[in-house]
Amino acid sequence: MQDYQSPRPGEHRQPGQYLSESERMAQRNKKKQKQRRMLFGGAAAVLIVIVVVIVLIVKGCSGRTDVLAGTWDFDGTTTYSFDGEGSGAMVLPSISYDFTYTIDGNKLVIDYINESVHDSPYEFAVDGDILTMVGGEGKVGGTYKLTRQE
Repeated sequence: MQDYQSPRPGEHRQPGQYLSESERMAQRNKKKQKQRRMLFGGAAAVLIVIVVVIVLIVKGCSGRTDVLAGTWDFDGTTTYSFDGEGSGAMVLPSISYDFTYTIDGNKLVIDYINESVHDSPYEFAVDGDILTMVGGEGKVGGTYKLTRQE
């Protein structure tokens, strides 16, 4: 005759013996716990991947330079250099005037470090290698066409 009692802690069950209801419930609970851990682990991994992708996208976008980045020739003697991050210089043969600049849509504001040079707001457009700046005030007013240098 077979013994249908549950094994005591530390005892091993012989093959072919039946599990009691409480043992079957315990196995189901362990299986469910394992599935939950795997589900949460998978969800955590997916969340980490999403966060990394978002960080890379944001970092990639923040590293972009603006459309003015580069050096632009005004008249064969004067050039404007924009670093793509808000700083630049107007370069003449014998002197250079550093500036900061801001872009808001098609508005460009150049703020020279040297106060003897007039700060100036412009509306601008870039078409290929041609930068057109319109505006300014007083002596710097007008329309200016600059060509991108290599």
